[in-house]
Amino acid sequence: MLKNLFFKLKAICRKILNFCARVWAKFIAICGTVGEWLTVFSKTKVANYLAKLLVVVVVVLAIGQFVFAIMIYGLKSENKATKIAAKILPFPIAVVNQDFVTYTEYQKEKDYIHHFYASTEQGDIDYKNIDSQILNQLIENKIILFKALRYRVSVSGSDIDAAIDNITVQNGGQDKVVKVLSDLYGLSLNDFRALVKMQMIRDKVNQKVIVHITARHILIQVVKDAPADKVEAARVKAQGILDQVKGGLDFADAAKKYSEDSASAGDGGLLQPFARGDMVPQFSDAAFNTKAGAVSDLVRSDYGWHIIKVESRTGSVDQGFTDWLDSIQKKSLVLNFFKIS
Repeated sequence: MLKNLFFKLKAICRKILNFCARVWAKFIAICGTVGEWLTVFSKTKVANYLAKLLVVVVVVLAIGQFVFAIMIYGLKSENKATKIAAKILPFPIAVVNQDFVTYTEYQKEKDYIHHFYASTEQGDIDYKNIDSQILNQLIENKIILFKALRYRVSVSGSDIDAAIDNITVQNGGQDKVVKVLSDLYGLSLNDFRALVKMQMIRDKVNQKVIVHITARHILIQVVKDAPADKVEAARVKAQGILDQVKGGLDFADAAKKYSEDSASAGDGGLLQPFARGDMVPQFSDAAFNTKAGAVSDLVRSDYGWHIIKVESRTGSVDQGFTDWLDSIQKKSLVLNFFKIS
């Protein structure tokens, strides 16, 4: 049986080798034919003219690129010719890992932000500082896009359409939004769409990577500088509610009945998901030290006494989003060779 298997494998290997040999021979024959065509073509006047034309084009492009590079990097020129050239030849102004920020991307952001300050007639604007912030934001965006690939975060066209529709509905309709974008920022709806897409990617990376807690809370208000007797009275009241919750009272029902936080009481004390540092320190620390499904002890903040129930926890990085981005940027390859002036 093994002997038969050996001969079968040997026959298969021989067929594969014969097939490869035929393919290789055909490839050599084709290369030979192409070579003959090129040899004949190279002897014609047309080939000579094309070769000379190609050399001229390459030289012109090289000179043009050199000239516009001086205008962009050295003279910081922002005339129309420079902007058109930068769209044809993408001049990088910063390298971020495997990507780069182009001069055109920088100018596009800069134009609409400067347009806003001009249209709103704001004085005493430190444009140098603003332009530095624009470049830093573009570098940060590249890092976010890099991490979006790492964590498989994406935004679909339908997601963007839904977001744009929501914005237009909340702001008086598409015609009004288009006019505001044009008048205040000098942006088209397509330009705005690109900005919305980037913000959505940023938000989705934040939600997926950073640890976020969903929690309910009950607040018994007492001002920061309240007398000791009022602080103690509020604490006793909060402790009584906590004892009821520990005794079996549903937390959401208790929040609706007792919480003095009018913004969340109607929803059973439910808060929007938050990351470390989003809330006041005392509240944030207590929430992040409480396990999902558990209820905290009393927590004192500047707003009063809190009882916190952690509903769920998502994400893997226990940092604020800005702190995480700063730490990622320090580990990233970032080369900025465009001096803001």
